[in-house]
Amino acid sequence: MSRLKFRHWATLSLTGLLLLSQSSLAACPKSGIELPSGNLSKALISLGRQCRISLVVQADSASSIQVPRQHLETPDGSIAPALQQLLTKTGLTFTHTGTNAVAVVAKKKQSEQTEAEGPLLPEEEVIVTGRSLTGSHLRYLKLDSYAPIDVLAQPELEITGAQTVSELLKFLPAVSGNSTSTSVTNGGNGTATVTLRGLPASNTLVLINGRRIVSNGFGGEAADLNTIPLSAVDRIEVLKDGASAVYGSDAIAGVVNILLCRDFDGLSVNSYYGQAERGDQETSSYSVTWGGGNENTHLMLSLADYRQGEVLSRDRAISDSADNRTRGGTDLRSAASPQGFIALEDEVVTSSPDGYRTWTMEDLYNFREYTSALVPSERQSIYLALNHRLQGDTQAFAEAMAIRTRSEAAMAPTPVFTRFDNGDLTITSDNKYNPFNEDILDVRKRVIELGPRAQHNGTDTFRLNTGLKGLMDDWQWELTAAAHYTRARERLTNLIDPFRLSLALKGPNICSESSDCVPVNLLGASGSIDEQQLDYIRATSYVDGVSRMASVTYIADGPLGKIPSGDILAAAGVELRREEINFRSIDAAGSSFIGGASSGAAKGYRLIGESFAEISIPLSAERLWLDGAVRYSDYSDFGTTANPKIALRWRPWPSLLLRASYATGFKAPTLVDMNQTGYQSQEFLFDPCTNSDAPLLPGCNGQADQSRIQYLTEFGGNASLQPETSDNRSFGIVWTPGGFTGFHASLDLYDIRQNDVIDTSPQYLINENANNGLFSDRVQRDAGGDITRIVATRLNIGAREVRGIDASMRYQHLSKELGLIRWSMNGSHIDRYLNQLAPGSPIEDLTGTFVDSASGGAGSLPEWKANTGIYMQRGRWEGGYTIHYVDSLEESFALDNESVSRDIHSWTTHDVQIAYAVPTGFRFAIGVDNLMDKAPPFAASAFNDNFDARTYDIAGRYWYTTFSFNM
Repeated sequence: MSRLKFRHWATLSLTGLLLLSQSSLAACPKSGIELPSGNLSKALISLGRQCRISLVVQADSASSIQVPRQHLETPDGSIAPALQQLLTKTGLTFTHTGTNAVAVVAKKKQSEQTEAEGPLLPEEEVIVTGRSLTGSHLRYLKLDSYAPIDVLAQPELEITGAQTVSELLKFLPAVSGNSTSTSVTNGGNGTATVTLRGLPASNTLVLINGRRIVSNGFGGEAADLNTIPLSAVDRIEVLKDGASAVYGSDAIAGVVNILLCRDFDGLSVNSYYGQAERGDQETSSYSVTWGGGNENTHLMLSLADYRQGEVLSRDRAISDSADNRTRGGTDLRSAASPQGFIALEDEVVTSSPDGYRTWTMEDLYNFREYTSALVPSERQSIYLALNHRLQGDTQAFAEAMAIRTRSEAAMAPTPVFTRFDNGDLTITSDNKYNPFNEDILDVRKRVIELGPRAQHNGTDTFRLNTGLKGLMDDWQWELTAAAHYTRARERLTNLIDPFRLSLALKGPNICSESSDCVPVNLLGASGSIDEQQLDYIRATSYVDGVSRMASVTYIADGPLGKIPSGDILAAAGVELRREEINFRSIDAAGSSFIGGASSGAAKGYRLIGESFAEISIPLSAERLWLDGAVRYSDYSDFGTTANPKIALRWRPWPSLLLRASYATGFKAPTLVDMNQTGYQSQEFLFDPCTNSDAPLLPGCNGQADQSRIQYLTEFGGNASLQPETSDNRSFGIVWTPGGFTGFHASLDLYDIRQNDVIDTSPQYLINENANNGLFSDRVQRDAGGDITRIVATRLNIGAREVRGIDASMRYQHLSKELGLIRWSMNGSHIDRYLNQLAPGSPIEDLTGTFVDSASGGAGSLPEWKANTGIYMQRGRWEGGYTIHYVDSLEESFALDNESVSRDIHSWTTHDVQIAYAVPTGFRFAIGVDNLMDKAPPFAASAFNDNFDARTYDIAGRYWYTTFSFNM
């Protein structure tokens, strides 16, 4: 059924392509272009900006060519005459190399120059003397990469209306699984990550300008995308292939390379305001960018401020209640209610205005009244880029960035489970407020008198990259020194100190005024806990972490030699890096406060030395290439690893490219993986011992409590961990028909096999304990069979295999009737996602399933995820229309003591933007995301808000406007 829906959806997209008539007018102003005097690189950048073309400039050779101030003619808005005029006396010309590329190259013989004489579409990329693509340090004159790369450049960045990097990447077809953002509330920490191929975020490497950056301040698995201001981004390249041979650790699923503006000239002021149609999620963004200089020095400065408003769970129908029985799900309301769940010797009672009555399932508590579905956040940034020519072809450069991020999430008031929380929380029979004359072991109470819990997250990040680069003969070299620092803090308020509460639940022989103890009433009606009691037990947890990275990198690339079939290109380099983390949490003497999590502590550092090399050999001129890469890495904590990559590119016809590659990869265990101690949290898990057949299972001591959904879990590091390893295979076809020069299509097959996956998997421990009687030392149960504690230490135990297909098509057309039209379609299909939690455990195919990350799952893994869109420009008007599609999923959960499966519906949304640009530099746009106001599909097993916030968006129809000025 889902495949049929996707085919129908794709057919409609193709029909839209076929309906594009002969159209347009280009992006350049008809009045022509005014260029400043200076070097050719600067002139090309100015030309691209005025023609609304994203420029990618390898500036070293172009910077040595000086051009005067001049006016370039652009009849009918075409860029081709302007380029011809600009390059007339430079010894350079240009050639159309595909839908997204124009190469500026040395002139050939007169008979060979005909290609540049024809009409030229306004391109998204201008390449000056070649540049290295993400995934390689080699400079290619054409976009003939041996791996699939998605490029998000202007005007794509502008037409989406996105204001953060994570928002921009969330709906990419290749992104699925457990990426995080401010949409992740309970369990989130204000950071944002990206997950390619459904693999963990630690398997996707994030770069800035091709360079590695530091992870978040808690020493997390991946870089925080919230510390990268979108206002400073020129384009984003997403490499959908393994690249450990080129970049080292983490690049198993692929690489996200975020390229910042460095050569901007002029002044740009941008503003954005948006609001959900229901009146919340008010978001504003402001940025100012300035750049200028002379023929030897260029300086660019960018300032940005971003503020995102809140969406509360209670304000959306999908998330306003945790009771999902009417939707076909289960009742996820909490047994910890304001009236209390009080288990006496012979019955369970709850408080009421008239005393005590028998507790029923209808007394469960809807905690969604207080929770955030979208976390309010803000961030401010400053970015500085400096380039200075020293002498000849040598330049000095520096890039500095500082980012401040803050967020605040709301959660329901703290729940107390006296039987399962830390500390001895037995309410003794002689407690001042105990009217039952018996010790009470099991009370579940929502202490609403404390007020909602508030989680405050803040991160301060500083990055500095500086160095020298230049040309020596035909070789380009670069020496870079980098220093990165990030500090993250988290504060969670209105928690309860378990040890103080333990004392407060005892009799006068333990808790009295003489012992500075205040008795606490957990057995009364809502409001029975007064301020004196609250002040005694109230607690706040703090986590403070710092991550540092310092590195020195030297790399050189150029022609190694010449053979009859062409130049042999090569690159080689070395990198020295030091990584360090140091974070600690303030908790209850090594245990988590009630209502919170104890992050514990981790302190450690490592030294890394790496050497790497690449080569590209043309086996047949302009037809066949053999590419290879290798990287050797030496880590001070776990040892060495070497990872090669080999690829073959064959162009049997000028319009057809076949490519295949094989590579090995690795992900080093993080410093947290190896050094963390004292981490506790209440994990959302399922215990098979709660089913009615529990007495028949080897590990169950009878049927456990069915009303529990969270279990106290202790995680720990392991200094003996080894890297995760992978084998990556890919095969692709790229078609760019010469008679249809605006069209580009590609189809790529990928296969990733991982071993030694680092995992803790408390859910696996519970399953094995209940079903097979194993891990009784790690899954601790009381006499009644209820889990009191789970001890989960990281181990190299898992294995995965992910196989699928990426498909893309792009078309652009230029005519005088309708203007410039661009159409694109991008889709990703997961054919199989095999996962084995540990040796000997069953292999599961997770393709097309959803298992919430809160219970240790891989999240949403749709078989198909795709988008398609049309962008049009005519004169001063622009418009964009985009469709996002997520295939249906299947989930499994326990309902009435039986395991059931249900479908999560497919999801399609429509985004529209219309813009008007004035020749004086003003641009105004109005847009709407989710035009049809499509709510996210219900997921019965989703922990947060009854849907997967990592895959879908809860805001509904969302309106926004942008205003910009460029001069």
